[in-house]
Amino acid sequence: MNLFKTPVIISPFVLLIASCALLGVESGPTVEQLASTMVAETAAATTAGAEMQEESPTQPPAEPPATSTVAPSPAPTATTGPLSLEDDFSTDTGYWDCDQCEIENGRLRFGPYPVSGAFAQHTVICTACGMVTNYQMSVDVTFGDGPSDRGYGLLVRGREDYWLTFEITPWQDLDFWRYETDSIEWTWVNGIFAGVVRPGRQTNNIEVEVTTSPSGGTDVALSVNGKTPMVIFNQASEPGVVGLTLYGHGVELYFDNFEFKTDESPTFPTNFDLLEG
Repeated sequence: MNLFKTPVIISPFVLLIASCALLGVESGPTVEQLASTMVAETAAATTAGAEMQEESPTQPPAEPPATSTVAPSPAPTATTGPLSLEDDFSTDTGYWDCDQCEIENGRLRFGPYPVSGAFAQHTVICTACGMVTNYQMSVDVTFGDGPSDRGYGLLVRGREDYWLTFEITPWQDLDFWRYETDSIEWTWVNGIFAGVVRPGRQTNNIEVEVTTSPSGGTDVALSVNGKTPMVIFNQASEPGVVGLTLYGHGVELYFDNFEFKTDESPTFPTNFDLLEG
């Protein structure tokens, strides 16, 4: 099957969109240092009795996502919502377009990317999901191989002017990031160190639910293994693309049991080059 395309990397300072194209650092503190120093301030209720201590978050990448001019697979014709999708990766559904992915034993293997001197955020966009504002999305993810301090997870919203990502690491931390394409800057929005993340190569179910609040903004509820330790309030209420993320090179991930649903009528651009910065 030819699910995937080879990207054209322009530079470490330009966004990568391999149509369906994580964020982390080359090295990080020990688990003990993370547990004693991490910021636990979130807008959602954490499991009763769990105590989080303040910490400075994992440093954002020095460079923005790299870019590709590869065009995605044709998007499906827009239909009136609601839209519901499932993918167990047993076959090629055509939902994804990825330059470094392969369906392997009923899972989507993502990465590893070749080692280079420049780090990049790689994103697999769900072209079949279209552009939406309010939705629910979940997936099972298993860390395969590579540096264990690297973040990976979900692209919450991807637009021309900014990206929002929700990522976990095998070190049991969760982080929510915002990337501004104009200023080429990553901003750490919130994060915690929590036992809800299964460490090492154990499988985690991660989920995001985006809903419009009475105030007009959107609230982003982030869940891991059925628990919701973090909610990000009052984000802009506007549509964007969604998908999967992986930061850096040398990391191998396995995704399975993807689910997506929205009550909206998604819009489908002719291609997803709108994210190219």
